Amino acid sequence: MSDFTSHPSYNARYKIGEGYIGFCSNTLKVNTISFQPRGVGKNEDRVVTKLWHFNNQRWMFLAVFDGHLGSTTAEYTSLTLPDALYEKLREFIQNIGGRLDRSNIATHQAQVSKLLKNEIEAFDKHLGDAVRQLCPRPEDLTEEQARRLIDRHKDILERAFYGTTMVFALINPDQRFMWAAGVGDSSVGLSYIGMDGRPKGQRLCKMHTFKDPQEYFNASMAHPATEQPLFDWEDRILGWQTIARGTVSLDRCWLIPPDMLASAIGNFAMKLPAPYFANLFKYLPGLERFCFDTIISKIKTPPYIVCSPSVRFMDLQPVWRPDSKIFLFTDGVDNLVDGWVVFKPRQHSGADPIDVVSALLANPIEPRIAQILGHPVIPRWSGPENNRATDVLGNLLGGTDIERLEAVTDLERLNDEKSAWPFYIDDTSIIVWRFTTK
Repeated sequence: MSDFTSHPSYNARYKIGEGYIGFCSNTLKVNTISFQPRGVGKNEDRVVTKLWHFNNQRWMFLAVFDGHLGSTTAEYTSLTLPDALYEKLREFIQNIGGRLDRSNIATHQAQVSKLLKNEIEAFDKHLGDAVRQLCPRPEDLTEEQARRLIDRHKDILERAFYGTTMVFALINPDQRFMWAAGVGDSSVGLSYIGMDGRPKGQRLCKMHTFKDPQEYFNASMAHPATEQPLFDWEDRILGWQTIARGTVSLDRCWLIPPDMLASAIGNFAMKLPAPYFANLFKYLPGLERFCFDTIISKIKTPPYIVCSPSVRFMDLQPVWRPDSKIFLFTDGVDNLVDGWVVFKPRQHSGADPIDVVSALLANPIEPRIAQILGHPVIPRWSGPENNRATDVLGNLLGGTDIERLEAVTDLERLNDEKSAWPFYIDDTSIIVWRFTTK
């Protein structure tokens, strides 16, 4: 588009732009986007991009955090966990002689995987331990005492109660290898062109949701028969669902795909004994209007949600080409690809978000992607912004369909509680990194 501002979709795109924060680094070849149509202040996702140096080696840390119930845990984790991982990795590299490269990676890659997994688990454990130290006997806690604890230690209690998913890529671009790690239902993938000339997508880290039969089975077997069934008709454990979805009322929450997470950072209401929820967490500011009694009464043998990271090492040398990319995204992308609460009420596309995002990063974009999404798409949606993450987001939101692009920022439609079916746009964050030798 030579004159981007004269394009018919310009106004709709401009309005979408008011709801996102984007970042482009020409040096690192990293593009990011984080979008929420109600405004950036309502966005509970967090995006992190860092460049680390260890003895003249570059290391890139790319991560997305998807907060649920609130942004507190995602905010705290995004500001704290990367630094903890940095220190552990720095210490490890020093202890093996100062370099981790292709000469010794086969010896040490499993140790680094374990280091990353242990540090994530320790971080989550610290959130719960802080609550236990503040209140070792929650069964004896009165409401007055609970409110006093909250007044004094609100930050500690909120980041334990609220939760976040996380996925990150730890990349050494000089040595061409990486680790991917994830907790929950955010995604990290590899996009490359296959031998047949077509774009390919590969998921690099397992998702942890109760939609996964193995996760479902593991959770069921971890609790006695007297507690069965643990899951409701939507596979929500103990009937739990996200209780804060923007301005959507509880009466309509059942219509919105719930967070069915088998693993998450935080969410200690589902990890600690029931008295912590009944006598402490439920008095946190903003939660008084919700009735948790049904859920609390079902908490018998916690934890029901764990923090069990998936960590994977990958040698990037075999796919190291200029058209290859690493990408990360939160589950807002999954919702847009699925279409169930967006443009295809009560219809699931059945498409794989990893495949769709990989195809959207290619040029040209295969016609089948427009068929999956139900609207036309273009390779460079972001125009002069030249942000590959924005290109993906824009094509997921509506591509060149002006009516759809306008709908995703229509607050009246987004807030309409009288409609037969919700129109819902989740927080959506995407990172794209293009392979580079510089």
